[in-house]
Amino acid sequence: MENSKFIKGFSYKALCDIFTPNGIVSEGMILTAKEWEDVLVFEVGNSFNEMFEIIIENNMTIKQIFDEIAAESGTNEKMNILTKYKDNDVLVNVLYQANSKRVKFYMKQIPEYTLCTGECYNLDWALIQLSLFSSRAMTGNVAIQHLKKILESLSIDDAYIIKRIIEKDCKIGMGTRNINKVIPNLIEKTGYMGCKPYSKDLITKLLAKGACYSQEKMDGRYINIVIKDHIIINESRQGEPTIMDNPAFMAELAQLPDCVINAELTMAGVERYESNGIISSLISIANKQAEGEDITKSVNKLETKHMPYREALNAVRVTAWDILTLEEYATRKCIRPYSERLNALRKALQGFDMLSIVETREVTTVEEVMGHFEQMLKENKEGTVVKSKDGVWKDGKPVYQTKVKREINIDLKIIGFNYGTGKNSSLISSVNAESEDGLLKTSPTGINEDDMNYITSHQDELLNTIVEVKCSGLSQDNKGNFSLLHPVYKLLRNDKIIANTLGECIEINKSCSLL
Repeated sequence: MENSKFIKGFSYKALCDIFTPNGIVSEGMILTAKEWEDVLVFEVGNSFNEMFEIIIENNMTIKQIFDEIAAESGTNEKMNILTKYKDNDVLVNVLYQANSKRVKFYMKQIPEYTLCTGECYNLDWALIQLSLFSSRAMTGNVAIQHLKKILESLSIDDAYIIKRIIEKDCKIGMGTRNINKVIPNLIEKTGYMGCKPYSKDLITKLLAKGACYSQEKMDGRYINIVIKDHIIINESRQGEPTIMDNPAFMAELAQLPDCVINAELTMAGVERYESNGIISSLISIANKQAEGEDITKSVNKLETKHMPYREALNAVRVTAWDILTLEEYATRKCIRPYSERLNALRKALQGFDMLSIVETREVTTVEEVMGHFEQMLKENKEGTVVKSKDGVWKDGKPVYQTKVKREINIDLKIIGFNYGTGKNSSLISSVNAESEDGLLKTSPTGINEDDMNYITSHQDELLNTIVEVKCSGLSQDNKGNFSLLHPVYKLLRNDKIIANTLGECIEINKSCSLL
């Protein structure tokens, strides 16, 4: 236990207000021995007013610790203060629940409540209660009413801490990186294994070491599926919970042993952009439902635009490419080669309808790599990924797996505008564009917020002007109509007045061969 010094010139009255259970103690007031029980004072000099050391740390509330950290402006000072209290189990629990992306409470706002005036429960009790919300044992209005009951059962300081946890904001000016420096590995970091950008030289080096895997580059909704004791927790790339209203694939996942699967959510037979939109809507609806909102309008909107709600849920499937143990996922370290992990994944998913492995083939030459890539483009897929068989799982972008993805830039003419959905419902989030001769049409997305605001405010003057679009190549439907593969808005070209023709687009596509 460390001591805090009472220095001459400080406000004695203010310190008593903080450290005694009996309220403000006025100067000159005489306290009984009983009243001094929680304030231990040791005289250090000859004068009572010169200096005292007060043993205080065991009596500090979490709110007082938060206030002490928040009062300091410097990063090092904040970390030094947290270091003093790092062995406080309640503080550690509070910091974890408030900062972990894997803990979500599904509440948009704190209900109004009255302060506890009688005997209050302690913060430990309240922290246990919060698991009812994060596990979704309580949702909607039932959860809100229970939170109100919790807050009304606590002291004003402890109620403040619960509000900070629910709102996922400690308001102490410390990020998770610095918290983890003081309390190592408290806030989980979710690992993600990506790929190096396309490089013919890199692919040649990988093939020189032996046969590799070529896999379809998925472009669905990324998900980490954590399975423990047949309980499933789906997490995003950032580690946030991903919930849906009991889709069919969950029943199959529940039959698997403990593991973590890297995968994407896709919908068979539904075009990529549409399926991603549907899946995003299904997740949004589930979150609204958990927060107690009326989801009728959201469900009706989805059904009007796409398909029946339950049919959409049951059409979502899991397409996987890697599997880890729980320990490997937690530590973000795995020494098993990819060939071993892929075989384990095949064995785990064998015989299921809604769980499958990404299309994979063995390649030994650059020509075989490009053959698979071109086949994917013909099927309107985004591209492929080449992976070494010996590659271990690594958080980052290792040199032993690389994307095969063509990127070309095309200048097109803007012929229309499309408003977004959700938070972007009042902004233009995509444009309709075509080639100069009107024989190629597309609708690039991916417009940043600043450009969305600008385009929304200048639609009339932007009509028939030029936009540069990035894509993976050209595509044709079964009626011979030309479009772009995976078109993404790049920028407005006010320096150009003529778009590319279809013939020019075809030539640009041919000139950007990856070989």
